[in-house]
Amino acid sequence: MASQSAKAAPAAVAWTGHDTWLLALVGISIAVVVLLISWAKLHAFLALMVSALTVSVLSGAGVEKAADSFTTGLGNIMGKVGILIVLGAVLGRLMADSGGIDQIVATLTRVAGPKRLPWAVTAIACIVGLPMFFEVGFVMLVPLVLQIARRADYPVLRVGIPAMAGLATVHALVPPHPGVLVAVNAVHADIGLTLVYGLIVAVPCAIVVGPLFTAYIWPRVGARVPDSALAAFTTAAPTSAAVTAALDHARSHVQAGARASAPASAASTGVAVTDRPEAPTDAVREEGEPRSRRRTPRFSVTVGTILLPIALMMLKASCDTFHWAHGALLTTVEFLGTPMISLLAAIVVALFAFGWAVGSSRREVQETLSRSFPPIAGVLVIVGAGGGYSAALQDSGINAAIGEAAQHLHISLLLLAWLVAALMRTATGSGTVATVAAAGIVGPLAQHLDSPHAALVALALGSGAAFLGHVNDASFWMFKEYFGLSVGGTLRTWTVSHTLLSLTSLGVILLLNTVV
Repeated sequence: MASQSAKAAPAAVAWTGHDTWLLALVGISIAVVVLLISWAKLHAFLALMVSALTVSVLSGAGVEKAADSFTTGLGNIMGKVGILIVLGAVLGRLMADSGGIDQIVATLTRVAGPKRLPWAVTAIACIVGLPMFFEVGFVMLVPLVLQIARRADYPVLRVGIPAMAGLATVHALVPPHPGVLVAVNAVHADIGLTLVYGLIVAVPCAIVVGPLFTAYIWPRVGARVPDSALAAFTTAAPTSAAVTAALDHARSHVQAGARASAPASAASTGVAVTDRPEAPTDAVREEGEPRSRRRTPRFSVTVGTILLPIALMMLKASCDTFHWAHGALLTTVEFLGTPMISLLAAIVVALFAFGWAVGSSRREVQETLSRSFPPIAGVLVIVGAGGGYSAALQDSGINAAIGEAAQHLHISLLLLAWLVAALMRTATGSGTVATVAAAGIVGPLAQHLDSPHAALVALALGSGAAFLGHVNDASFWMFKEYFGLSVGGTLRTWTVSHTLLSLTSLGVILLLNTVV
């Protein structure tokens, strides 16, 4: 079976001058995207749209065909992927507004203790990041990271890097994140099987990039959180009583001797947060603010709701693989394991578990749902434009030319997928744009693969799209400003960690490819 992924195309054909021109068009299209995003500062939607039209026209497809290819591709990808992005955003917002994140932080921090706090934060970020986009999860976790660092008297990078690592890992490798979904759709992989493989790959990646890399880098990089950022977060993101108690417990152990081996200099250790007025808890609000009647959902309920769609999709994947269900049971499993249905089922459960059951009124639940949609508007239009770009490449015959070139060069399709995505990430700075563009180029080449190898190609696209995040990545600057790093310090933490994530995941994917 492994031989099915060894070649990018099944048979060699004669190379023509037109094929050479089509390959040159790939470079032109990538250059158009990069220049419009980085130099002209256009939104990625417009950059991908212009690039798609450029490819169609220069390939000889004609103006009418160019417009038709783009609109058809946009509609197809939004129907298959866009709805999953919307449902994932709703589930994440319900969890955040209910205090479910606070409950996860409180429980895992209390169980882990101060010495294993980076491991606990990595686990927290992975769980929180499952239903959320990276940027949304990052902004929501930053206040909790600062609270952990301040109240447990911990260097901020010792909890900040694991939080970023956990979020980045699941964002790159685990559905229902947009990039992975686009890759799954492009290569026609089974989403349940991709989910299983993604979790297998994500575990070692999260360990390497989270606690292990953190243990090496935090004493070597200085970080000092700006007063303005700290004040904004301690006012806007109150910590629950459960989190406060857990962090007080951790701080007492740290002060008893857990920090005895740490360097004394705050500048060198990255100790960023000093004693400051604490954030108001649920019981003590700002003056004039009414006391909330909401209760925080239990840890088991929170984690169970988050994992419900994953469990349903994995159940369907196991059924498809081992054929253990038949008749009505098979129909039920197949229906509930459909990604759209599994996410919708989790939302229905979340409306009760994170809404009405914890004391939220119908109006408050409605407001939470309304706040779910604005943050994902940009992601949706980028994904849609990526579908149009993919259709333009396919209708122009470029994908066939790439397949022939890859066959002549004897490039593994896994490595080709990773390389194209890594180049796009390095050039554009956006992991989502990189996955979308690379999926459009590589996807049609994977049509002959069986389900296991198609899933691995989808993961290779996500792995490559995590490579070398640097100054052209908006999240690079978010990480720098929130944790008070220099540009050099951000390159040594953010950039190195993402490169390590990409290379580690590629290694695990190649290892899986030898055994499936």
